[in-house]
Amino acid sequence: MKPGTVALATLYAIIPLYGTLVALDPTRPPIPAVVPHRVAVLIGVVALAALAGTVPAMRRAARRDALTAAFFAPGAATVLAAITGFDPATGIGLGVLVTGVGGAGLAAARDADAATLRVCLRALLWSALLACALALAMQLTHRPAAVYAYDNGRAVGTFLNPNELAAYALALLGVALPVAIVRREPLAVVTAVLLVAALAATFSRWGLLCAVVGVGAFAWLARARAVLAAAVAVAVAGIALNAVAGARHHNPRDTEARAVAWQTGITTFERFPLLGVGPLAYGRTYDELRPPAAPGDRTAVAFDPHSLPLAFAAEGGIVAVVTLVGSYLVIFGLFLRTARRAAVLPRMLALGIAAGFVALTVDCAINTIVLFFALGFQVVSLGLGIVRTDAPA
Repeated sequence: MKPGTVALATLYAIIPLYGTLVALDPTRPPIPAVVPHRVAVLIGVVALAALAGTVPAMRRAARRDALTAAFFAPGAATVLAAITGFDPATGIGLGVLVTGVGGAGLAAARDADAATLRVCLRALLWSALLACALALAMQLTHRPAAVYAYDNGRAVGTFLNPNELAAYALALLGVALPVAIVRREPLAVVTAVLLVAALAATFSRWGLLCAVVGVGAFAWLARARAVLAAAVAVAVAGIALNAVAGARHHNPRDTEARAVAWQTGITTFERFPLLGVGPLAYGRTYDELRPPAAPGDRTAVAFDPHSLPLAFAAEGGIVAVVTLVGSYLVIFGLFLRTARRAAVLPRMLALGIAAGFVALTVDCAINTIVLFFALGFQVVSLGLGIVRTDAPA
């Protein structure tokens, strides 16, 4: 297997492990660490090595066109906001990572051959299967006890919080379900079942609503009325699940805290409208800009505004928001145009990924999902590459 293939597949396999890197942040929210500090360091080193291994493919894929700009611009906007922000070193580091993930996505979309894309697809499915199985096992055994208690008995696994797991499940269902339905491949079938179980076990009320949005988006894109009926069934099941068990796994204060986070995020953007306060620097100004009755600076709401659009606005300003929207429109527009001309399985897979990305985007409206770039760049670019090469055939 070529080194570039190994590097790219590794990036797809370790997506569920990014949440463990919070153990490396000395100023992190009071979230119990899932893995020891040394293991988190190792995961970080593996991620950097994998990104470095994709650089030759990035260079081959880069051109002077809109698609290249769309994959690289968010990283550049992150670095720009970091230079003028309150935590330049951390922000520039994040900007370099976002640029690397964008470049790896471009490499998958434009340079990877069919064999490489098949390996990446299987790496993504196996990773999802194992991540969901671990999350469900941790929930059933109540281990680690500190994590189980902190998340109110919701499934979380190696992710930063249950909402991150829910967002991951939404995006990956767009990959696993089409392969499971069209090819009936055992790996895809088992992975899809575990993804649905993990999503339900997060008791994410918004996540379940986003799942319905995703199924509806797929039905609209694929013009499948039966799938739309399934969306209604999922909605009814989700409402029933929340009524029976979901409320017991949510702290009523979370709703109030989220409203405070949104208010503080808006205030931050109003004070720093052009380039924001800098990536990951929201917590440095929270105590000065929060409402008088808001929770203190060591609570979870002090570290992000609990809305990805607000996070981009508060930490990157209008430059980051415009850049992100422009990149989204370029990549997503190309994705839909190419998907409609593809063969049956690549087309279904591409439309499934598109629907999953729509669900992920809606989920981010009231959640700051740190996996957004990894899921958006890598999963969507995998779909672009598969449509280009007819890889699953």
